[in-house]
Amino acid sequence: MKKPNAASVRNLQWSYRSKVLFRNLHTDLPIDSFISIIGPNGSGKTTLLRHLLGILESHTGNVDLFGKDIRAYNQREMARKASYVPQSSRLEYDFTVSECVAMGRYAHGGRLAVLTAEDQLLIDQSLDAMEMRHLANRLATELSGGEYQRMLIARALAQQAKVIFLDEPVSHLDIHNQREILRLLRSLVEQKIATVVCILHDLNAVSAYSDLVIMMRSGIIVAEGNVGEVLTKERIESVYKIEVDIVPNESSGRPLIHPLW
Repeated sequence: MKKPNAASVRNLQWSYRSKVLFRNLHTDLPIDSFISIIGPNGSGKTTLLRHLLGILESHTGNVDLFGKDIRAYNQREMARKASYVPQSSRLEYDFTVSECVAMGRYAHGGRLAVLTAEDQLLIDQSLDAMEMRHLANRLATELSGGEYQRMLIARALAQQAKVIFLDEPVSHLDIHNQREILRLLRSLVEQKIATVVCILHDLNAVSAYSDLVIMMRSGIIVAEGNVGEVLTKERIESVYKIEVDIVPNESSGRPLIHPLW
């Protein structure tokens, strides 16, 4: 049985100045899924993410979030449906981790509202989900890169959004922290806490964690499907302009991609 969609894009057309990027773009993002958007630099991945968040408005076409036109949401309604973890974001103020995660509760109260017992419970649960309770009183400015990314995701969880959009959340992290962040995101999907939509560059990470892969090139979706359907030798070599060998992972059967440097 086909899953309902967290978001859908229909006939999206968009251009920047005189350059056309999207022509009749069309895709569906099913709920309770880990969805990876991939492609070379400049292929339109972040621009698509910004349309899905309502940051950019299409010239023609529709973007729906949980069956409702994204333009019909006000800011607070949108925050209750979707959260965003940007590519790079660092606080330069002395907020604790707990205070930063508490900012996710804004969508459910006022800017100056006093946190309720329910708010605090959700903050604690979000910290637990990201394995950060022991860092609750640490200043955010003192966190490592991996810890900081986990804090941002905890804030998104405290927001109680049904879908979390992430723009290259592990690009600047070491391999251990990349795996930990992706493992925690995957657990959110497995527990049906949130749908995860993630721009990633590491194709082996995409292979290991994704339910659906959307491959883009020059503003066009050239392929979408499960990892075995999208991450083929012919398609990767065509889109990324690099030769690869692909072998199945012995334990999962998913493709392992080896670039031929």
